[in-house]
Amino acid sequence: MKQQRNAAADQGSWLTRWRWGCWLGVCLTASLLPVNDVAFAMKALVRKLRDRKSTQQQASDAAAKLRDEHLIQEPGDYRMVLNTLNKRSLWKDALSIWDEMRWIGSELEEQDFVLAMSACARGEHWQEAVQLLAELLGKQPPHLSQGRHRENLQADLRAYTAAINSCKAAGAWQMAVQILQDMEDVAVAPDVMTYNTVMSACEKGRDYDAAQRVMSEMQRWDMPPDRVTYGTIIAACGWGKQWKLAVDYLREAQGSYFGFDIYACTAAISACAKATQWELSLSILGEDATRVKGPTIRTYNAALSACAAAGKLEMALILMEEMQVNELIPNLMTYRYVAQSCEDSGQWELALDLMAEMKSMDFEPKQLIFGSVAAACRSAGLEELAKAYDWNGDGSS
Repeated sequence: MKQQRNAAADQGSWLTRWRWGCWLGVCLTASLLPVNDVAFAMKALVRKLRDRKSTQQQASDAAAKLRDEHLIQEPGDYRMVLNTLNKRSLWKDALSIWDEMRWIGSELEEQDFVLAMSACARGEHWQEAVQLLAELLGKQPPHLSQGRHRENLQADLRAYTAAINSCKAAGAWQMAVQILQDMEDVAVAPDVMTYNTVMSACEKGRDYDAAQRVMSEMQRWDMPPDRVTYGTIIAACGWGKQWKLAVDYLREAQGSYFGFDIYACTAAISACAKATQWELSLSILGEDATRVKGPTIRTYNAALSACAAAGKLEMALILMEEMQVNELIPNLMTYRYVAQSCEDSGQWELALDLMAEMKSMDFEPKQLIFGSVAAACRSAGLEELAKAYDWNGDGSS
């Protein structure tokens, strides 16, 4: 696994080299503005960057000007700009500012690496984030234009968590688990956010066993779980068809200090649905705690998926009516599950009505919905009509 991490770090350097090749020529031009004018211009652009009224494009343009005209002078200003760009999800601009910071020889600190890794996470460039972590640990050969490192740099909890978060965003859960193991080797204690991030990476990778191992590790170190922990492990239970354990975790969460959580409830309903436990899914949805807190569109869709898997059209229609009463607007997944419930019962007319309703709400029916309509027609013995709704692969029937 460590060889895989080193290989990933080597592969991650391509993005830095590509960005440098694109705009290095611009950076070679020194600014001709007087010092006072440089400071004034920088402050004006930073204000625009931090102004919530500025559009994303305006903020991006401001960042480009700060970079191209070399208006940022101090390391602290670089950090402030990087942090602002990350908050605005302008990760490409953040990484370009980071590259300039390295190129001009600014003294780099741990926080700078953390901000750069956060930008990598937003752009799903996990290889580059792993490379930065390795560089911070002194395990990665320095880049030609890496800047100056402050002496005795050390990767702290924030740095490890930032690298893990980048792996989670890109679905590289194996690497996230490896980094967590590395933390134990160097005696950097993870906190609940770190564990949650690794567990979430495992859940996104649909690996229940890996997520459960992370949960067991938390229990081994007496790390109390929070809302996110329970919601994530319950969702992972769904991928492992561990519906009983999912319900156990839900009850444990409900008995904890923070009480009921609609995300955990939705995850439990979905876990039961994946295991075709439709009655239990509806039972959880109907519990008083769920009703009081107010189920979301995702909660109803999770229950509808259970009805679809069991072919319970009548219950699906009841749930759809409840959604309307609760002023929840159906989305594409809602229609997909109700249409799927029509398949075995041969309710082709209802399936067609659902498709027409979707179009009236500017939803474009997808492959699975066309397939459900065709299946409902075939169940009713209407083969020719079914052929008219067979998916052609181009978004049309």
